[in-house]
Order: sequence, then C-alpha cells, then structure tokens
Amino acid sequence: MPQTVTDIITTDRAVANSDKRLSICLRPNGFSFSVFTNDRLLLTVGDIKTASQLPPDQLVQLVLATEGIDGDTLDYRQMRLIIPTMQSVWIPAHLYDPSLDRQYLNTVCQPDPEQGIFRTFSPSLNAHLVFTAPTSTVLAFKIAMPGIDVMCQHSILVDTMMRSATSSHPSILLHVRPQAADIQAFYNGRLLLSNSFPAQNNDEALYHALSVMKHLHLETPDLELSICGLVDRDFYTQLQHFFPTVLLHTGTPFTFLNPDFQTLHTYLHTLILS
Repeated sequence: MPQTVTDIITTDRAVANSDKRLSICLRPNGFSFSVFTNDRLLLTVGDIKTASQLPPDQLVQLVLATEGIDGDTLDYRQMRLIIPTMQSVWIPAHLYDPSLDRQYLNTVCQPDPEQGIFRTFSPSLNAHLVFTAPTSTVLAFKIAMPGIDVMCQHSILVDTMMRSATSSHPSILLHVRPQAADIQAFYNGRLLLSNSFPAQNNDEALYHALSVMKHLHLETPDLELSICGLVDRDFYTQLQHFFPTVLLHTGTPFTFLNPDFQTLHTYLHTLILS
C-alpha cells in the first residue's frame, strides 16, 4: 500500500498514567492522529499521507497498522474519529429530538443521500451537533474499533474556543482545510455562527471570513481573528491587512516529555491536539 509518513513523533519513556485518548482526523489523502494521557500529557502525534484516497477498509487497516493496534491493544479511555464535513447544524439540548436529525439538517442544507447522519454533544454549549459523514467509513471504523466516537470538526473547534475566548469582545475562528474553510463567530460568550464554506484557495477563505464579519456586524477595533489549520506565513500576513488582531489558535494546552514536540506547529493540528 503506497504511503508517505511524515512528522510522526512519539515518546518511549514510561508514564505513570496509562489512561489514554486516541484522536484520528481524516483527510482526503490520509489522516493525522494523536495519543494523550488522561492528564493531557502528549505521547504521540502522526501525520500520514497516501498517494490517493483509500477505500474505507484499506484506510482502517492503515490506521491500525500505523498505530500498532490489534484486537488486544484497544485499551484507550476514549477514541475519537474526527470527520470534517460541510453539512452540520447545532440544536440546543432542551429542544433536541433524536428522531428529527434529518429535519434539523434540512433547515440549513440538503443532506447528501449517500452519507449517514450522526450527532455529537457539546458540554460547553449544552447543544447537539447533527452532521453528515460517509456511512461506509464510519461503519468500517466502528467494526474495527468498537466504542469509537464519531465527531465533526465544528464540535472540537467551538469547544476549544469557548474555553479560551474572551467574552467581552467579538471573535472569529477560521479553520482552513483542503478546499474548505470552517468559521465560528462568538460575542459575549455566545456562539453566533458555525458553518463551513467551499474555499479553493486563501483568497476564498479570506472572502468568507470578511463576509461573516460584515454580516454579523463584528467590524470593531477589538475584534480578534483566530486562525488554525492549513495556514502559512503569507496568508497570516494577508489577514493582518483586514482584521485588527490576528492570532494563531493552538488549541488546548498540553505537556510532553519528548523535546521533539517543541517543533510542532500546533495550529496545524488543532483538531487532534484539543
């Protein structure tokens, strides 16, 4: 199976706490992953790229082989499968009815009939996120890794921003990924918007961020734009011309034993490090 492995960093030092969390984030041409202990000690980060998009069964086998997992080593406290999607909607917990998931999505998009509908819960918002994901991929992971949680990128991005955002001023989070931009907007500790937009390049991602700012009337001197994902120096500089404050969003703090983790550009890996 052709593959390119980049930036796998791990520690071989024993740790007292073996209670671990595995996060796997899928991409069109591979996946990234991390392993943490229960007290946020980072043990492993990996980035796997394949020559082309793999069928679900081959993708799962590559994940298992890369991480040295078999049926006897699924000893994680939590396993998360993060599937970036373009179709999602938030529903407050007190209004949520699981039998209405498709109707909820119909209010914001036309759900892809070839994809399944899933949901996850956000404690910070006390709300459910309903989203679409490839059914065959989810099923393949659930069979190979029983108990794995299926998550949408928006639930992770919103939760990490709700923990770190200052409530007294408006803020926007821009997460850039292949051919898409995920944007969340916050004000006074409230989520105003959470959406994904097609973006073939940096200019299109910038356009969507500016549109959100203008449509939500967030053009204020104290607006903060936080960015993460596929962000380079040129795009960072470009954003500084349009927003009063631009910050790299690095996700949830963690500790580590291996000094090689100091080389991580954490804003590139927010989804698996939060």
